[in-house]
Amino acid sequence: MALKDDLAAILGADYVSDDPETLAKYASDWSLVQPRRPDVVARPGKTEEVQAVVKYANDRSIPVTPRSSGIGYYGGGIPSQGGVVVDLSRMNKILQIDPRNKKVKIEAGVTWAQVQAEAARSGMMVCSPLLPHSSKSVVTSALEREPILIPKTEYSDQILSQELVLASGELFWTGTALGKAMKDQCFPDAFVPGARLWAGAQGTLGITTWANIKAEFLPVKDKTFFIAFDRSSDMVEALYRIERRMIGYECFALSRTNLAAILGGDIDKLKDKLPNWTVILVVSSLDYLPDEKIAYEEEALAEIAKTLKFKTAHTLAGVAGLDAKVPAMLRKPWTGETYWKHRQTGASADIFFHTTLDRVAEFEETVIKQALASGFEACDIGGYLQPLDRARAGFVQFGLRYHPVDKAEVTRAKEFHRQASETVAKMGGFFTTPYGQWADLVFSHTAGYTSTLKIVKDAYDPKHILNPGKLCF
Repeated sequence: MALKDDLAAILGADYVSDDPETLAKYASDWSLVQPRRPDVVARPGKTEEVQAVVKYANDRSIPVTPRSSGIGYYGGGIPSQGGVVVDLSRMNKILQIDPRNKKVKIEAGVTWAQVQAEAARSGMMVCSPLLPHSSKSVVTSALEREPILIPKTEYSDQILSQELVLASGELFWTGTALGKAMKDQCFPDAFVPGARLWAGAQGTLGITTWANIKAEFLPVKDKTFFIAFDRSSDMVEALYRIERRMIGYECFALSRTNLAAILGGDIDKLKDKLPNWTVILVVSSLDYLPDEKIAYEEEALAEIAKTLKFKTAHTLAGVAGLDAKVPAMLRKPWTGETYWKHRQTGASADIFFHTTLDRVAEFEETVIKQALASGFEACDIGGYLQPLDRARAGFVQFGLRYHPVDKAEVTRAKEFHRQASETVAKMGGFFTTPYGQWADLVFSHTAGYTSTLKIVKDAYDPKHILNPGKLCF
C-alpha cells in the first residue's frame, strides 16, 4: 500500500501499520460512538516526525486523527473518515518538573502513572481529575477539559502553554512558549494566543506535542471528612458554604454506585451500606504551620455542620483506615486491574455537563427517569458532582452501567444516552465538551458560535484534514 510505504519512509517500518488487528484497536474506544477503522496507524517519536507525517497528509488531503494513548471515553480519537491515526504514545518524555513555577512540561504521550510517580519524587503532584486511568495521556485529560478535584479558581485551565503542529506541518506555540527566549516558557497570558482555543477541539485545529501543565506541592498533612446525605438536594448548601469559606483541597460528591466502585470489595454489598450521596472533603496543609491550618479549617467546617445540622465522619461503611487511604488514592491514577467505572458491569455510558449546584437534583431525577424508561434501574446510574471555581458552577456526570457483551443492552444504553442527553440539553445543561452526538445538540443551537468556529477552522486547517467530522466541521 502506497500510504503505508510512504509513511514508513518517514518513520521507519516498525512504526507504521495497516495490520487489521492493529487497526481494530484504533477503531473504537469506551464510548458509544460508532467504530471506524483508520487506513494506517503511524507512531512518530518526536515533533519533527509529527510535522513530516502531517505535511505529507496535508499535501494529499488525507485525514489525520491524533491519539495520545489507548485510553479514550468520548470518541474523540475515532477516525470518522479513515485516513491516518497519529499515535503519540511514543512521545512520552517528562521534559521538566518545575517546583518553583508549580508546573510540569511533558510530551503528549506521558501517562498519569508516569507523571504522578515522577512528580512525587520532587514533592509535587499534577492536579488530577477523579481517578484517571493510569495509562491515559495527561495532556489529553487537560485538552478534554476533565475537571480537577481541587475546586480552586487558580487550578482551572490546566494547560499553561503548549507546542502544536498545524495542518500545514508548521509549528505553533501558545502562551509565552511563543517567545523562544523567554525563560521556562510557562505562563499562559501575554500578548500571544492562549491554549483555550485548542481545548475540547479533538485535534481538529492542531496536534499538541508538548504542554506545560499546572502542578501543586503534595500536602504534608491531611484530614478527610465524609458527609452523608439522603438526597443530592440536601448537600448543595453545605458545598456552597464549604467553598465560600475556602475549606479543604479535594472536594466533591459521589453517589453510592460510584463510591462503592471506588472503595473496592463487593460493590453490591457495599452499596447497601453507603448513603445515597457522600461529600468527600480533604482538609490539607503544606509545610507551614500544618496543624494550625488543619485546626482552623476543621473549626470552620464544624460551624457549618452545626448550622446546617449535618454530621461529619472520618470513615464510611466501617471501612478501616479510610481517612488516610482516600487522599493518597485521589493523588494517583486508578491502579486496579479493572477501571473503577467498569467494575460493576464492564462499561459506563457517561453524560457530563456543567450547571449550577442548585439544579443537580433536578437533572438527577430526569436522568434516572430516562434510565428506568430504558429498562435499567436507578442503582445502575453512578453520580459525580465536582464543584468548580469555589462552587460558582458544577461539573455533573451521570454514568449508566451496562454490559458491553449484551447486544440488546448496548442498544438500550445507546437509546438512554441519546434521550437523556437531549433532555439535559433542553433543560439547560451546558456541554463544554461537545463530542459525538453532543456536537449536533450544541452546534445546531449556536449559529453564531458555529460560524465563527468554521472561520477559525478554515484559517488553521484549510483542507480540513485534521480529525474531520468532529465538532461542527
